[in-house]
Formats: sequence, structure tokens, C-alpha cells
Amino acid sequence: MNRHMAWMLAGLCMISGCGSDTQPTSQQAVNPNQTAEISEQKTVKASETTSKDAVQAGASLQSAEGNPVKKTTGNAAALKEAENYFLQAIAFQKQESLSEEKLRTLSEAERIKLVKEGQEKLATSVKFLSMAIKLNPQESKYYFHRGRAWADLKQDANAIVDLTKAIEMSPNNAQYYSSRALFFITRGGGQLAIKDLTKVIALNPKDHQAYNNRGLLFATSGKLKEARADFEAVIRIKPDSIDAMNNLGFALMNLNEIDKAFEVLNHVIKLNPKYLNAYDNRGLAWQKQKKFAKAAEDFTKAIELSPQNQKFYRQRMVVYQKMNQPEKAKADSEKIVWLQTLAGINDRIAKAPKDTDLIQARAQFYLKSEMREEAMTDYAKIVELTPDTGKGYFIRGALYLEENKLDRCIQECSRSISIQPNPEAYSVRGDAFMKRGDFEYALRDFERAKRIDEIVAKAYLMRSKSFKKQGKLKKAAQDFERAVAIDPSLGPAKLNKEKTVGKPLIRPIK
Repeated sequence: MNRHMAWMLAGLCMISGCGSDTQPTSQQAVNPNQTAEISEQKTVKASETTSKDAVQAGASLQSAEGNPVKKTTGNAAALKEAENYFLQAIAFQKQESLSEEKLRTLSEAERIKLVKEGQEKLATSVKFLSMAIKLNPQESKYYFHRGRAWADLKQDANAIVDLTKAIEMSPNNAQYYSSRALFFITRGGGQLAIKDLTKVIALNPKDHQAYNNRGLLFATSGKLKEARADFEAVIRIKPDSIDAMNNLGFALMNLNEIDKAFEVLNHVIKLNPKYLNAYDNRGLAWQKQKKFAKAAEDFTKAIELSPQNQKFYRQRMVVYQKMNQPEKAKADSEKIVWLQTLAGINDRIAKAPKDTDLIQARAQFYLKSEMREEAMTDYAKIVELTPDTGKGYFIRGALYLEENKLDRCIQECSRSISIQPNPEAYSVRGDAFMKRGDFEYALRDFERAKRIDEIVAKAYLMRSKSFKKQGKLKKAAQDFERAVAIDPSLGPAKLNKEKTVGKPLIRPIK
């Protein structure tokens, strides 16, 4: 059982804090396939003390934290200069926390720039902290904050040295152990993290986040009784912790205390009808009881709340199979394939965020799935990434052409051509003019595109008919000749070779 649980849960915790890519958040729920987010107590600002929930009363980030450290005998000026360097370092570590909604509004270039600027600020912070340590090597908070910066820069060896040094200098500082625990978790060191979190709890028995985080680690290693005890401790300390309630429901379910699990999970959903993980866990509990219809209902609700999560479709597919509903199971199977394809495209884009061909491929994938809004978002990215070529405009113009929005198509292609004339934009705009019946303009664009196909032949044929109605018989004959030369099916079965030999198929229009 324990080995099976570890296989289900290993590597699935989403962790915020030391060395992670996201900002600290509240603890989240553990699930068999989507577990919780382990969070870290917030870092204290420069010279502020830590929160009472994070560190024992009286502890702070000054040198008096925990066991007092004897200060260097250096002069006061040097100590003051070290503190100034520290304050400057902390200022560089402060980064604006953007919501997911705000992040989605940023362009690819803006996101890349944001990450780069953050890395540069962290590197500068490390330099200032190193100068502070050189002036005052006996101040634990300097090592602690430098360790955190190293972790965020993915300099793991440096990070663990500094975080451990801070703990050695201030062994009673709970926050230091908590940060190192989160560092271990993000690097796969679950057992080391448990030891640090146990120390945090010993220093501060009311630290509910430490209990929750340790409970999550126990759950990932299959120690469900220990996990249950920790989640119950969180609820005793913080009775309104809905995350801990959900985690407890998960532990109870896997301990086969199904009735108690339902009681807890039902309460979670009552408190927050949009709590995703509770529906997932309750669905699994129904599945354990072979009540597949109820399980399907909960997985469907989870899908409504998280429509691109493959796991929920896979779980619902299984219960549909148990319910002997093959058509519904097949639909979920096809959706999983769709999501996997999209995930593959997204992964490639993540590795090459400026590859407009990949972004265009995703846009076309969205269009095939009738997700026009998402496709237009990608086309807008292409426009942004190709300011010097205008590629994005004519690609978007091609979409408007397919939708028969001819004026918008012509407008987009004209913008592309104004930036950099290119055959593709002329060709797409020519098609729009053709559909609009502007054969003269269509042919001008086709000639600029050096394009020869049946559409071009038809354009010559239609203009030939127009010239004929106007009594311009010579021009009509020339256009008819061109049309038939491109597409013989438009005229006599055999052309008079003498009339056509050596003549360009498309002649410049004067």
C-alpha cells in the first residue's frame, strides 16, 4: 500500500517558497494525482521580526535570533555598512507578485523580460549580501537571505551551504528550518524536509503550516496515519483551514474510513462550492464504494472547474467504462488525446517562445477545435513577435479570409505589405479581392505574388468577360488567352501553340 501511494503522489506536490518559481501561497489539498501546494511562511522584510505564526515569540531576523551569536569585534562603521548592504540586497529581492490573471495579459516578450529582470535583481542581491558577510561574517540573516537568493537562481550547492550556515548560527530560528525544508522538497529531499519541519514544530508547536507541509510529505510516502494526525493538528490550530480539511478527507479516504472522509469532504464543499480538489477526492471515494454515477458527477464538476486537466477526464472515463457507457468513455478518451496534443505544443512553445511557426500551429489547432478566441490571442502574439516583417498581419488576414471577412483581411494584409512587401501577403489579399469581385486588384496582387494557379486563371477569365461587356475585345482576348494558358479546361481543348509560345503566362498590367 505505502509503495503504491508513493508512486501515485511522488513528484506531484506544487511547492512555493525557497527556490521555487512561484510566490508563496496558502497550503493546498493533496490528491492522488494532483496534490497540494506546500507553502512557506512569508519572509520577513529587512529589519522586521518574523510573524508569530512562523517563528517563536521573540525570535527575529536580527543577530539576536535564537541562540545569540557573538558579534564580530569589527568597528561600528563596518557593521553599519554591512547592514546597509543587507537592506539594499533585500530591496532587490522584493519583486512584485503578479496574479495569474495579470500574467495572462502579458505578452511572451513581457514575460521573458520580467523573468530576466528578476534574475538580474537576485544576482545583484547576492553581491550585496556577499559584501555584507565580508564585513560582518557572524550575522545569520545575511547567510539566510543569500541562501534564498541562491535557491531562486537555481544555484543549489551555494543555497544549501548558506541556509545550513544560517541554521548553525541561529539554531532556534524556526523560519530558517522551514525555508530549508521547502528547499529540500523542491529538490526531492522529502525525508530531509520532514526532519526540518519536525524541528520547526518543536520550536513553534502552533505553526499550522509546518504541520500541513509535513502531513503532505507523510502522505506522499504512504504514512497516512501520520499525515492524518498532522492535518488534524492544523485544524485544531486553525479551524477554518479548508485546505487542511480537504487533506484530512484525502487521508481518511485512503485509510478506508470512507464515512468520515465523506463527512469532511462534504463540509469542505459546503464551505466552498468551487473547491476543486474536494470534488476530486470525493469522486475517488465514491469510486472506492463502486458508486460510479456519483463519482462521475464529482469528476464532471472537477472538469467544469478545471477543463484542461487530463486527470479528471481519465478518472471519469474509467467510471464511464464501469457504468458500461462506451460512448461517453470514448468521448473522454478523445478529449485526453486532444489535451495531450495541446500540452505537447505548449511544451515546445515553452522551449522556444519566439517560434512563430509553433505559435501558428497552436492557433490552427485551436481553430480546428472551434476555439477562435484562443487562436486570435496566438495570432496577436505573432504580430507582436514580427514587427519588422509583418508576418503576423498576413497570417491573421488569412484567418479573416477563411471567415469571409474580406475587408478585415485586406486591411491586415495591407498592414503587412506596408511593413515589408512579401508574396504571401499579396497572395492572401489577392484572394480577398477575388472574392469581393475586384478582379483588377486581385490580378495586380497575384502578379506581385508571382502566383499561377486555377484561381488566377479564373480571375483572368472573369476580367476577360468584363472587358468583353465593355467592348474592349482585344483586352478580353488577351485575358482569355492567359486564363486558358494557365488552365486549359477553361477554353478549347487544344491551344494554338503559335499564339502562346514564348509569351509570358502572366503579363504586367499597365
